[in-house]
Parts: sequence; C-alpha cells; structure tokens
Amino acid sequence: MNIGRTQILDYVTNHGSVNATILMNIYGMKPTTARQYLSTLSKENILVRVGQGEYALPQKQMFSYSPSEKVKSIYYRLKSELPFTDFCVYDGSIISSIQHHLSINNAIYVETNRDAVDSVFSRLREQQKDVFKQPSATFVADYIDLREPCIIVKPLVTESPLMEIEGIRVPTLEKLLVDTQKDADFDYLQGAESQYMFQMAFELYTINTQRLMRYAKRRGIGQEINELINQAE
Repeated sequence: MNIGRTQILDYVTNHGSVNATILMNIYGMKPTTARQYLSTLSKENILVRVGQGEYALPQKQMFSYSPSEKVKSIYYRLKSELPFTDFCVYDGSIISSIQHHLSINNAIYVETNRDAVDSVFSRLREQQKDVFKQPSATFVADYIDLREPCIIVKPLVTESPLMEIEGIRVPTLEKLLVDTQKDADFDYLQGAESQYMFQMAFELYTINTQRLMRYAKRRGIGQEINELINQAE
C-alpha cells in the first residue's frame, strides 16, 4: 500500500496523533521510512512533537521569524568565507512578540563554534566598529546601547535547537526562552520580565516542552526553566 503525507495527515486529523509504530502497523511502512516522514513533517512545522515519538497537528500558531536583509548579508558572507563553520544569526527583535515591556533591541546576534568566535569577531570588526564579543551583563549595561545597530558574537552551544529559514539557521523559540535566562547579554530580560515572556510564549505558540527542557538541562538551568514552565502552563 502506498502511503503519503496526505494519508498521514488524514490519520492525525481523525485520531488526534500518530507515531511510527502506527504507520508501520496500519500502512506497512518500514521503521526508517515512518520516522523519516514524521521527522520531515515536524521540521516543516506541519506536525508538532507532543510526546516520545508522538506527533499531532499544532493547536496554536507556530513561532515564525523573518530574517532582516542585514542578517541575511552577515550569514551568507560568513558561510561563504567559513563554509565548514556553524552559524546562527538573528535580530534582537526576534522575541518582541512575547515581551511585556518592549525593549528596543537593534543588535544582531551571531553565534558560532566556540573555536571560531575570535575569528568571526575579527572578520566582522573589519567591516563594522560596534562589534562585541561575549559581553558581560555589566558591559552591556554600561557600554552597549541596544537601540543602536551593533553585533554581538558569542559561542553556539552544541546541539542547540535551530530552524532554517531562507537558508539561514536561526534559533527556535525553545532556544530563545532558555538563552534569555542564561546569557549575560540578555540580562535585561531576566527576572519578572522572564515570567511574562514564558506566559506569552505558551499562550501564543506551540512549544516543544521536551526540546525546551533538554536544551535547558544542557545549559545547566533545567530547574529554573521547569519552574517557569509550571508558572506559564
């Protein structure tokens, strides 16, 4: 029996969720094929993961982001010059939809492999003066005006949850929620503001809690993120 995306989505619509075992038992799919279908539909945000190997249609809107022309320019240039290096590039305005006290942030964040941070910083500094490398919370408060265009370069945590938009790797909402609680350059978003951000994120968007917690534990703040999740749900 030939099975395609339409049949999988029809099954999910009628039954609520689907997993690889169901596709194998009902449609005779091979395990690798079943998992590949589900993985592809998940990456395309057509299905969302709701449990261990279980997928469903999203009940809320999916988090989206449109990279600016400046972000595109930086990403494509760096990828061209350093093709074997990983990058995640995005605007500071990426989280504006979940902020309570909207803070103007015109910074562009460039995350890359830890051993490439210095090289990327130097390359960007050749083109623009206001480029900062892993600034502390105090340095940001005292010397960086986020209302003005600037670039902040910092390490990309391995196995960070990313998504690809227009060929550019950008952070998922789960990554952003964790990073805003961990990274010094996002210190201004921590505290009471973070509680509101989590509440808005869970209210507006489909959140992959497993992905969120896995990344939070990787960054050493699993307990803190779990508490914010409990307050938001």
